[in-house]
Amino acid sequence: ECTTKIRLTITLPLLLPTNNSILHSPIHPSSLSPMSVIGFLIESFIKRNFNNGKAHEVIQTTAGPGLMTLLDTALYQTYEGQLVATISSAHALLHVWFELKSQASAMLQHCCQTTLMTNNNNTTHAPSSHNTHSKQQQQKENQTNYASLNNTEAFARYCIDCANEAISLLTTDKMSSSANIASTKTDDSGIGIRIRDRDSDMLGGIVASQEHTWEEIGIRLSPTQQHMMRKKDCWESTKLYCPDYVWADDAMSQCQRLVRALVKHAAVEELIAVSTCMGAGSAKVLVGCSLRGKILKSFGNVMLLLKNDFPLRLQQFRRGIESDVVVSKRLYLIKTEYRAPFRGFLEGHAHVQRAPSLSLVQDYIHLHKWDIKALKERRKLANQRIQDYLTDKNFVEAITIEEKCENLEVDLARMIFPFAELAKLFFDGRTLVPIVEVDGVIDGKEVPLLQEQLKRIRCILCRKTSAGMSKGIRPLLIDLQGIPRDAVTSVRGLNPYYGKNSIDMRLSKLCSQLLCVYELGKSNKLGIEKKEVDGLTSAIKACSGFDGNRFSSLYKQWYELSQKQQQIRITANRGNGARHTGTPLSLEGLSEEIRKAEIEVSIAMASSASLSVVQQRIEHMEKDRLKRFGILKEMVEECCLREMDLAIKLVPPEKECVLELPEIRSAQGIFEPALEIA
Repeated sequence: ECTTKIRLTITLPLLLPTNNSILHSPIHPSSLSPMSVIGFLIESFIKRNFNNGKAHEVIQTTAGPGLMTLLDTALYQTYEGQLVATISSAHALLHVWFELKSQASAMLQHCCQTTLMTNNNNTTHAPSSHNTHSKQQQQKENQTNYASLNNTEAFARYCIDCANEAISLLTTDKMSSSANIASTKTDDSGIGIRIRDRDSDMLGGIVASQEHTWEEIGIRLSPTQQHMMRKKDCWESTKLYCPDYVWADDAMSQCQRLVRALVKHAAVEELIAVSTCMGAGSAKVLVGCSLRGKILKSFGNVMLLLKNDFPLRLQQFRRGIESDVVVSKRLYLIKTEYRAPFRGFLEGHAHVQRAPSLSLVQDYIHLHKWDIKALKERRKLANQRIQDYLTDKNFVEAITIEEKCENLEVDLARMIFPFAELAKLFFDGRTLVPIVEVDGVIDGKEVPLLQEQLKRIRCILCRKTSAGMSKGIRPLLIDLQGIPRDAVTSVRGLNPYYGKNSIDMRLSKLCSQLLCVYELGKSNKLGIEKKEVDGLTSAIKACSGFDGNRFSSLYKQWYELSQKQQQIRITANRGNGARHTGTPLSLEGLSEEIRKAEIEVSIAMASSASLSVVQQRIEHMEKDRLKRFGILKEMVEECCLREMDLAIKLVPPEKECVLELPEIRSAQGIFEPALEIA
C-alpha cells in the first residue's frame, strides 16, 4: 500500500543481541516493510543489555505509529524500580477481577441451564374448579421463580460486564486510547447501497446495521484480527506500557464505583435472603429451579469477593498509588511532553496526504501556460480513467452482489420480525413469560436452548439500539455461520449454533425452535396464560405465516452470494497491480485510485489562477508538517536523553508513506502475561 520505503540506517551491534541464538534468522532493516521498522526497533530495544558499559549508541528511527510504544517501554524500564508498590497492588486487584468473572460465569452457566421443575400443563381430564385453581397457582409459582431466575441471570451478566470494564481500565492506557479513531467508525473501503423508498423502516434498519458493522462483529474477533482490521485507524497501541498517575487514579475510582454498583444490585438482597433462609416469602424464591444449590453457591463466592477481597485489594492499590505518587505524576508529565507534538505531527502528515500531489498541480500549471491542447487531452484522459474504474469488472460485480444481499436481508428480516417482537414481549414487559417442559412439544433439555434463542432474537430488529442491540438482522446471520459471540458472556453448551454442525443443520434447528414457540403460544402451553400479557395473543398470531423452508432457502442464497463477494475480494487483492499493467486492482486499492482520479479531474477543470493558490496551500501544508516534525524531533531527542539515557535520532516519514501501527509481539504490556494466563 505504500509506494516508497522508509530507509533506516542503524548500527548493527545494537540490532543484534549478544546471544545470536535469540534470533532464528538474521534480519536486515532494508528487508522490512515501512511500518514494521519501528516494531523491529522495539524488539531489539527490549533484548538490549543496558549495562554493557559502552558509549551511547544512536538509534535512528522514523516518526510514525509505534514510536510511543518504544518511548513508553524505555521510560518504564528506567523507572520500574520506583513503581513496585503500584504495579504489584494493581496485579493483585486484577487477579480479584479475574476471579469475580470466573465465579459470575459459573453462576450464569447454572442460571441458563436450569429448568423450572414443574408438572406439564397438559391434562387429559375434564377441567374442574380444583384443577383450574391448581393450574393458576402453578403458573403463579412459575412466574415468580422465572422472574427471580432472570434477575439472578441479569446480576451474573452485570458482574461479568463490570469485570470486563475493570480489566480494560487496568490494562489500557487512557492517553493512548484517546489518540485513535473510534472503533465504531465505518470502514471507508466498504461498499454501501442507498436505500429505496419502499420498505423504508426495514431498509433503514438494515443499512443502520451495516453502518455499525464493527459493533456487531468486532466482539467476535481475536485481538490479532482486530489489529489487522484497524491498524490504519490507530496511531498508538492501547496497551499499558508505562503507568502514570492519571491511569492509576482513574482505575482506582472506577473500580470503586463498579464494586458499589454490584453490591447495590437488585438481585443481591433477594439472593442473600434466599441463601440465609430469611423471610418466609423470600425463602420460596428459586425453590422450583433444578440448579438452585449451585446458583446459591456461586452467588456466595461472588459475595465473598465483594465483601472481603475487593475492599482489601482496593485499599492496597490506593496505598501503592500514594507511595509512588511523586514518580507517577512525573511519568504523566513526561508522557504528555512527547505525545502532544507527536499527535500534532501525525495530524499534519495526514493533511498533506489528503491534499493533491504537488507535482500534479505543477504539471497542470505548466500545461496551462505552454500546451493547451495537451491540457484538454489530459482532462479527457482523467475523466476516462474514472469511468474505467467505475466499470471495473470486480467492482461492478461486488456492487451487484451487495445489492442482492441487501434485498435478501430485507426478506429474511420480514420473516423473523414477528418472532423478534414476540421475544420482546417475553422478556421486556412487566410480566415475564416462562417456557416450561410440555410432553409432545418440547423436552426439558431443550428449554434452556429455546430461551437462549429467544434472547438472541430479541436483540435484533430493534427500533432503538443500545449495548448488544441491533437494528438489523446481521447478528443472527453471523450466528448461523457458527461464529461464536463474545466468549466472555457466552455460556458453554448453550450456543444454539456453535459446533461442527453444517449450516443446513443450524437452519433446521432454528426453524424448528421458532415453530415450537408458535405451537406453545397457539395451544396456550406457556408458563402463564396469554391473556395476562397485553398484545401476546396478537403477537403469536402474527407468527403463523412463518415458512421454514423459504427462510432456509433465502439464507442459503445470501450465504452463497456473501462467499462469492469475499472470493472476488480475495482474488482482486492477490492480483493487486497498476491499471496500465492490465492487472486488476484490489477493491481497497480501487477505492483509493477513484479518490485520486476525482482529485485530478477537479484540478484539471480548475483555472491557472486557482491552481496557483492550490500550489501555495500545498507548499504551506508541507512547511507546516516539517515545522511540526522539528518540534517533535527536538522534544523526543531531549526527553529521551534526559529521562531514559537513550540517544535517538528522529527522521520524518516520506509524504507518500501510509502510516500503520505495526504488530509488535515482543513489546508486551505490563499486564499482558496476566491476561494470557487468564
